Amino acid sequence: MSRYYSNPRPLSDLWDGQEIGDPFLMRFNGQYYLYCSSHGNGPGIKCWVSRDMMDFTYQGYVCEDPRIEGAYAPEVCYAAGKFYMVTSPKGSGHYLLRGDSPLGPFQVISENYGLGIDGSLFVDDDGKEYFYRASAQGIRAHNMPTPDAIDVHSAVIPASFLGHWTEGPMVIKRNGRYYLTNTGNHVLSKGYHVDYFVSHEGPDRGYYALKEQQLLLETRDEYHALGHSSTCVGPDMDTLYIVYHKNILDQWNRPHHRSLCIDQLFFNGDRMYTNACWWRQKAPRLPDCACFGGEGLLDGGDMRFLPMETNETYTAELCGTLQKEAGRMVFSQNEKNGLFLTVHGSGQWEAHLEDGQQSRGFSGTFPAAIDPKALMCVKVSLRDGKLFVYVNQLEILQAETKLGGGKIGLSQDFLPGFSGFSSVAQDSEAGRDEKKIPGAFDAFHALACIKTAEGEQNCQAASIRAGETLSFVVNVWKAGEYHVLCTVKNTPGPLNGSVNDTPFRTQSCEQTDEQGMEKRYLGIVPFSAGEQTMKLRLENDAVLDRMYVLEADEAQSAEIIRDGNDVTNGQLQVIGHKAQNSMNRKFSGYTCAEGYGEAYFGGMYRDCQVEAEMYLDPCSPDASACIYLRSRKESWHPHQVHEGRHAYCVRVTPGRIELSKQAYHETILASAALPNCFPATLKLICRAEGNQITVWQENDAGSVLLLSYLDPLALPCGRMGIDASGDGIGFLSVRLVSIS
Repeated sequence: MSRYYSNPRPLSDLWDGQEIGDPFLMRFNGQYYLYCSSHGNGPGIKCWVSRDMMDFTYQGYVCEDPRIEGAYAPEVCYAAGKFYMVTSPKGSGHYLLRGDSPLGPFQVISENYGLGIDGSLFVDDDGKEYFYRASAQGIRAHNMPTPDAIDVHSAVIPASFLGHWTEGPMVIKRNGRYYLTNTGNHVLSKGYHVDYFVSHEGPDRGYYALKEQQLLLETRDEYHALGHSSTCVGPDMDTLYIVYHKNILDQWNRPHHRSLCIDQLFFNGDRMYTNACWWRQKAPRLPDCACFGGEGLLDGGDMRFLPMETNETYTAELCGTLQKEAGRMVFSQNEKNGLFLTVHGSGQWEAHLEDGQQSRGFSGTFPAAIDPKALMCVKVSLRDGKLFVYVNQLEILQAETKLGGGKIGLSQDFLPGFSGFSSVAQDSEAGRDEKKIPGAFDAFHALACIKTAEGEQNCQAASIRAGETLSFVVNVWKAGEYHVLCTVKNTPGPLNGSVNDTPFRTQSCEQTDEQGMEKRYLGIVPFSAGEQTMKLRLENDAVLDRMYVLEADEAQSAEIIRDGNDVTNGQLQVIGHKAQNSMNRKFSGYTCAEGYGEAYFGGMYRDCQVEAEMYLDPCSPDASACIYLRSRKESWHPHQVHEGRHAYCVRVTPGRIELSKQAYHETILASAALPNCFPATLKLICRAEGNQITVWQENDAGSVLLLSYLDPLALPCGRMGIDASGDGIGFLSVRLVSIS
């Protein structure tokens, strides 16, 4: 029977009864340990424990050292048989702490290193350790010569810079790739968000961003300010989850409280993705078999075995503390076949792999980050002949094998901890796991993806023949109509078919990006709420990379500004440092009240145009005004990037007009000169239709095309908006016109 949960997750014993920020979740010996930033002025770091990643029990303080008052973002790493914590008290430098247990007590073992805030620890497979932290230039990486020392010299990871203060780093390693997650924008911005970067070169170099680098970003009333994440494997020992906090902010960006949220991560080569879910979703899978402290293990002479045998696909963990000079663990044991791992207290290990076709031996020495006399967690992952062996999360062995299922056990030489397995390995259930709507997900993660091809660089796409159907397990927020789009690669000509029996007919825009990618609009499709199957049938051959399913509204024509006044009767949403009063009427028309303001109108529209008359008499050097098309995920805070939205932006400055594409960063698409003679009026028609964005100027002689851009990866949908900065440029009239 499926279990369900909803974000945010409830916790007891919170500071002030409501506060948990910067959550860090660590799995150790079959249990989860949750730490977070301290709140208030008292010293101490709290911890909660869970076995299922859902229900947490408060365990009290794990550190009460007065030097750790107001601890920021504590994180813990298991290395060389000890638990090392890093935290930044009140954001004033970093301390290292050490404990014998995840529950502490943690003792301070260093002076204050300085080094900013938001420290994170990572141990690579070779045992080399790294420390990461926040900065105004991006995430900075430090070497750690030993687990109890940080080299204060650092190097910035250039790709990680989010255009402003960048914080909340964490690095994980998966399938030979390093994934760095971090957080940008101010913690009190609705646009606080998590991005990610990938490296094939090393944990401190070679990172780059895919085309959609934002991992978590929502600014809607019911869910916003998502950030400072950690990544942790689920109870099935295979599926990864992102753990983060959400905030509740009012119209002045004043915080109410932060709370704990957990969502599933998906991986496709270099790409990782998730969709924030604030409605009911399935809880993380539990192990098929689990024993704690030896209870439930079956006696087999010199061995103890789990009471169940595995299938041919599985992930298993055996945790134990060596009591003698050597001990043995076995996996997939079936008659004479199996993986037999021997661990020595000296730090040596040997593995014998017998799979019925060949017998092979492997050996090695553990790095210093693994203490063979302390509790060890050995994890084995087996799927389709690919075998991986990890010790304390560090990979020590991978091999191709015909090994199948069988018994799992450890010798009497170990004091047993957690032992268990699940019938999931190497993302074997990703196609059957639900994708959230609204959101985006990979075509490769359909229920059955028969044939694949390369999609975006280092990612897999679905190669579909005419007449074939892809099915996706989805979980829809609420009943209604949704825009459906897909990204195709090297797929010229028409693309016809249906989504849930709603037909579509699309033509190529005859342009792709440098990788041959193009986004196609498949139309508006009705969905019911909850879990269901989405079916995409094609009448043409195609290579599908990603699917996008977003709330839809039919554009309605409306007058928004008349004679410099808002005439929407409260439907125009204004944001800025004066909240709804951040824009009003002045001599130049409807403009910012003081310094800066922005406003948005309408729903999730696809094709529309905005007709505006602007008054230009700039009287400050930063005077400008913008018109936004297809704007989504808007946020404002004085200490965040200015491009706080996903939108096409038409920006007017003295003597210049620009068209740009924004996604919490900005790419200029086209620009043109304007007459530099003031005061003046400027009449513009800004139009978004399909993949084409155009800007026209109206004058007595007619309409003149100023700017045009054909975007093969066009933004899907959104509201219209305006903003103004400085003094002397405003809007005399603004009208939204439907062109659907």
